[in-house]
Order: sequence, then C-alpha cells, then structure tokens
Amino acid sequence: MKLHVFIATLCLAIGLSSCQQRSNKSDEPSQSRSILPPSTGHLSELVVVVSDELWMGEVGDLLKDSFQENIQAIPQQEALFDLFAINPSEFSSIFKTHKNILWVSQGNSTSIERKDQKWAKNQLYVHVQGSSEPQLIKSLKKNILEIRSWYLERNTKRRLSKLKIHSEKEIQNLISDAYQVDLIIPKGYGVAVAEDSFVWLRRDHPKLNLISNIWLHIEDYKSPKQFSKQRLIQLRDSLGMVHVEGVKSHSFMTTELIYEPDYELVTEEPYTIATKGLWTMVNDFLGGSYTAKAILDEENQRVIYIEGFLYCPNERKRSHIQELEAIISPL
Repeated sequence: MKLHVFIATLCLAIGLSSCQQRSNKSDEPSQSRSILPPSTGHLSELVVVVSDELWMGEVGDLLKDSFQENIQAIPQQEALFDLFAINPSEFSSIFKTHKNILWVSQGNSTSIERKDQKWAKNQLYVHVQGSSEPQLIKSLKKNILEIRSWYLERNTKRRLSKLKIHSEKEIQNLISDAYQVDLIIPKGYGVAVAEDSFVWLRRDHPKLNLISNIWLHIEDYKSPKQFSKQRLIQLRDSLGMVHVEGVKSHSFMTTELIYEPDYELVTEEPYTIATKGLWTMVNDFLGGSYTAKAILDEENQRVIYIEGFLYCPNERKRSHIQELEAIISPL
C-alpha cells in the first residue's frame, strides 16, 4: 500500500494532533518511555522499517512471501498481514505507536531483538539485523516463520483481551459447568443446540449475511486413531449430518475435499491436532471455512473437539476466521 494512504489511515486512528508530530530521525529507534501511549493500527497490519534497496531485493521477497502468505481455509486469497514498508528516513513519530513493527537492517552484527511495548502499550517490536545482506537473508530464512508466529500469537492475545471485556458470561459458565471447558464466548453468541456431549453456539449478522459458529464435542478417549486426519474429518461430517440441515431435502453439512484440509500437530502436551479447511452442503450450494482443534484431556481420558466455522459469502473472511481461531486457542 502506498505510504500516503497508510499515513491518512493512521491519522484518523490517532488524531490530527499526532499527525502533526513528525520526526526526521533516521537512526535506530530510541528507548521506550516510562509512560506509553495506546498502540494504534489494525491487528493485521505490519509496519516494516527497511531501506528501499533491501525491500526491492531478496530481503523484501522473503518478507512478502512469509507475511503475505494466503490464509488457510479461506476460499478467496487473503493475506495474513497487510505490509507497509517504511524507509528508516521516513519512520517518524506517527508510525512509532503502531501495534506491530518489524525493523530490518544491516549493521555491525547479526542479531534478532524482540521487545514488547517499545513505544506504545501492547506493542510488539522486532529488530532483525545482519552484518551483511547475505547474512541478513540467511537469518531471515532461518527465523522468519518463528518471527511471524510471534506477531500472530500476540494478535490472538489482543483479540481475546478485547473479546473478554464484553463476553457472554452466562454461556461461558454453562459450558464450564456442563463440559468442564473454559472458553471466552464473544457477545452475540447464543446456544443453538445443547446435548450431553455436544454444544453448538451461533451468532448471526443478517445485515452482513454472516453467521459465525462454534462447536464443542466431547467423547471418551479410546485410541490414537481418534486423532488421525481421516477420523477427524469423519467426526465433523457426522456432526454436520446430524445438526446442520439445509433448506433443500436431504441437505446437510460435510467437509469439502476438493481442497485438502490442513492437518498439523500443534503441541505434544496436551496432545493437540489443528485442522483447517472448507465445508460445503450436500444437495445445496452453501459453503465456507472452518478451523478446529482436537485435544487429548489425558487426566479425564477424553477427547475435546472444538471448531469454529463461518458462512460469509459476501465479506472478507480474515478477521472473522482469526477471531474464531482466537476463541479456540486457549484449549
């Protein structure tokens, strides 16, 4: 995105007075202040402070390939982050309060520095430095996915903190009492179905033609095969067949297998498998995205399956699917 467009966006976010406070300093950023202002900018924006020369070369390609990778489980192409490349000479005070800042440069040594709240509250600042351009490229190739995960994890925590303020406390308590699972349920969700081992929460936005859903299913742990990709697809298909009926006769939800669902081991303790993919309706034309986790509750010898899925045909889906990922992330 062009620099002047981004500046205009920031000005609206932090006020006209902030827009007038410019700094011509082009050196490395100074130490954080004891009293920090609130952070600004959208969660999915990343300010990259980098020279034009590096940005136009292999360094820039690495940054774009990683941070602008398309989000999994979304039928349209949507990037993980919107990148705003700022030359160090143009990095004025208006940018310093942004939530996510990545500084990439050449210097006397090769290093990676991570600092929370450098210039603003709830900010994440990372500085990647290389003693030469080849060393900088080598360091990025080795560490860029981990660095990206830092920003994604911080965004998840930010989302949860915001959702927690106005969450559905009564529903959270019901789920905790009935299923011994603690979740943050955003405002607007209601209980669509509640059974001994299954609950379906749903939030409708008719004006946006958007429906957000959360499933929670509990079953006894019997075998490691319950965590196989095939078994997890079978599980969600069985839930969809029983609970999600379409308007047309013999219509129900199933997993869309034209695009292979993503399958990943997230943690060993507790043993957790994350899956992402698309859903569709048999004998109908509806579809959307889903993101799920299967967790082994070893103490209680049970499997917790939690899923968020969207019906969102006319809207960009990034913020909605990332909110669902945040909701299921504490488990």
